[in-house]
Order: sequence, then C-alpha cells, then structure tokens
Amino acid sequence: MASRLLLLLATLALLFVAAAGQEGNNISKPFNPSCSTSDNYTDGSQYKKNLDQFLAALPTAAGDNGWFYKGSAGSGPDAVFGLIMCFADRDASDCLYCISTASAGITTACPGSRNVSAAYDACVLRYSTAPIPTTADLGYVFAEPLTGIGMPLTSEAVLDVWVPLMAALSSSIAFDTSRSFRSSMPYSSTGSQEMEMYGLAQCTRDLNGSECSTCIRSYAVRLRKLFPSHTGCSIKGYSCYLRYQVSFLIDITLPPAPAPAPAPPTSSPPTPGTHPPAAASLWVWEYHSRGAILDAADARFKGELEAREMETVMVVGLWCAHPDRSLRPSIRQAVSVLRSEMPLPNLQARMPVATYEPPPDAFYYTSTTVTSVNSSTTRSSMTITTVLPK
Repeated sequence: MASRLLLLLATLALLFVAAAGQEGNNISKPFNPSCSTSDNYTDGSQYKKNLDQFLAALPTAAGDNGWFYKGSAGSGPDAVFGLIMCFADRDASDCLYCISTASAGITTACPGSRNVSAAYDACVLRYSTAPIPTTADLGYVFAEPLTGIGMPLTSEAVLDVWVPLMAALSSSIAFDTSRSFRSSMPYSSTGSQEMEMYGLAQCTRDLNGSECSTCIRSYAVRLRKLFPSHTGCSIKGYSCYLRYQVSFLIDITLPPAPAPAPAPPTSSPPTPGTHPPAAASLWVWEYHSRGAILDAADARFKGELEAREMETVMVVGLWCAHPDRSLRPSIRQAVSVLRSEMPLPNLQARMPVATYEPPPDAFYYTSTTVTSVNSSTTRSSMTITTVLPK
C-alpha cells in the first residue's frame, strides 16, 4: 500500500514539474554541478536508455528506503551506477519534490555527461559509469552562515559549546546505521539568557562509520575557518552534510528507513542477552571484512568513545580471538595497541579458518616500516600473514 501511495505521489510530482516547465518555471537546477565533458553519451544510446530507467525509478526506490537509494541500471560498459539522498532536516514532501525535479532535470543541467554529481537544497544526486565509491568525498558544494539570534556573540562563547557539540556529532554518527544524528548543548553568552545550540550531521548511508566520522570532522574544521564567529552555519557536499544553529530547533524530520525483515527463527534460539563467543567473533569479523567494523558496535556506547578508539578496541578484540592461537597477541602487545603505542594489526579481511596443531612455520609475522620521503616521520606497521597448510 505504501509503495503504491509513493508511486502516485511521484507521478503527481512529475506531472507538476512538467506543467511548471510548460509555464516557463523550469525544473530544479543544482548548485554548480560536476558534469563530465569527455566520452559523452548521445540521445538514443544504450547508456541514455539505462540512465532514463535509473532516474525514473528514483522517487519510488528512495521513498521505499528511507529517502536514500543506491543502485544501478543496465550492464556492461553502458551500465549506470548512482545514488540519491535527501537531507534529514527536510520533510517527505520536500524530499519527494527534490528527487522528482532533480531526476527530471539533471540531464538538462549536464547534457550528455556520463559522470555527474549534483547537490540541491533538499537532496543530492550522483551517477557514473562505475560504482559510486564508498569513501567519503571531503569536498563541499556550498557553505553558508544561517540566521543568528539578533545579538552580538563572541567567537569564544560560540567555541566553548561548538567544539564539544561537533565532537559529539562526529563520534556518535559513526555508530548510527542511518548515518544521521542530531544533538544539542546549552549555550549562553554575557548578558543573554541560556539557549540551545543544535547540531545535525548526516552522511550517505553507503559510507561506513569511520568514513562518515572523518567527513563530518573535516566539515567542522572548514566551518570553523569560514565562519569563526557565527551562531549558525551549514555545509553540504556529495557525501555528507553538517549544520548547527543557536536557538533554532534542528531536527531529523524525514521518516526513518524501514526496519529490515526479521531473520527466520532457528531450531534452537540462543538465550536472550547471550551470544556464543565464536558466533560473536564471526559476526564482528563479517563487518570487518566490509570495512564497517564500527557498525557492529553496541549502540549503548554511542558518544562514549571516539570512532578511532572504538575501532581500536574492536580490532584488538578480533586479534585476541584469532582462530589460530599462535597469532594472538600477548597481553603486553594488546595493551600497547590500546594505548596507541603500537599501530593496529593488519588483520586479513575474511575470518581465517581455524586450524589446530599447524606445521612448524605455517604461520608467521612480518613487520614493515614506511618512512616518509618529505619528512622525518617514520611510521611502523604490523602485518599478520596466515599461510594455510596445503
């Protein structure tokens, strides 16, 4: 029923766009889009057909998935890969309108382009000839100061609350699978009543926690340099969005993504609150193999640890639970890594198969040292190599 309603709403929105275009009120235009200029497609080409198919599916696909969608259309050299995301502080009507007008008008803004990134007021759209990377794009499309509270405020007063708020946003979002997080902190300046400084951070949901946290921290640094004394600012890019403002409530207004279907019951379900150690290790290792180990963290630790600290704890945990006992660290080694006195071990992506009584020299450690050419800094790393018996 919900899908049919979304389809009807998308159809109505597209009809509105078409009618507005006939009256000269053209489709939505992106802010300074990135449009490729080489190897352009032509009308009637297979790439254009696949692109039209992908864009037409966006309103319903995103609406069914919490206003974020990442997918593809077609195959081979003419395949189209892309994503669309609505900003979390917009409502469903704003989002549907943005997706509909963006998908209807992007080929006018970037005619013939095979690789496009475009940001709008309420959404961001990307498509390409290759899968969209799952690493954060730290560049930004636009940043702006927002309406203040109508009284002078010193930059020191702003920073006293701004710094911990940005730290909370950048660390907590790493553990939120929706990749959107809001928070607030009390704020006051000389001669003014106590108010709240609200903040919102958001990343595209294809980013893992570490990439998302890095992007938000990068944006916070940019805002501090661009607007050091403003009481409200926002910055938007193709991978993340950051906004803060004093006294103006900032909230996540988009409906949440639908909950995943429950797993089928097993013949002997585990006791609530317990997890067999081997199963827990396998589960965490699976997230590690995807490059998203922070997504396996207990949500109750949200905000208690920085993303890097939590990643260190979880990687050391996998190291200590390595299926091959000979590759597990000593207590001294584990503590040294937790204290950042030694680098994180480079565990292999997939959980190795447990082996017992391995032949001599079947497993070994190798240590490498990398020295920067342009500085005197030397960085050491530890690599764990597993050689399975034939």
